[in-house]
Amino acid sequence: MASTWSDSRIVESTTASASETQIGTDINVPQNQTWLLNGLFGAHSQGGTFRIAVDSLSGMNGIRIQNSTDGSTLSAAGNGSSEIYPANFVVQGPAVIQMFTTNDAATSGTAKAMINYQVTQA
Repeated sequence: MASTWSDSRIVESTTASASETQIGTDINVPQNQTWLLNGLFGAHSQGGTFRIAVDSLSGMNGIRIQNSTDGSTLSAAGNGSSEIYPANFVVQGPAVIQMFTTNDAATSGTAKAMINYQVTQA
């Protein structure tokens, strides 16, 4: 019998580049799990874009404008401007998910990315 639950992962790293840089480490989807990714969030103090890459979804572009310059809150200054991007794609394990940032300026700061997902485990 399969079980299902919702979860999230946050990756972060200090980034001081305007070139694309991986945020944190790889996220591994286990062989016996299927993840329905349903939300994405990316932030860095300099703004810019972020991208999700999934090794099993090679045709996916995955680029989005960063949600916020404040990675500690979903709504910087409480104004509702940092909503999570909705997503709707399936990742069948085993797979590797990576998050990347391309900042508008090469100023050091903490880049953060979050994925929300529903897990189905066989």
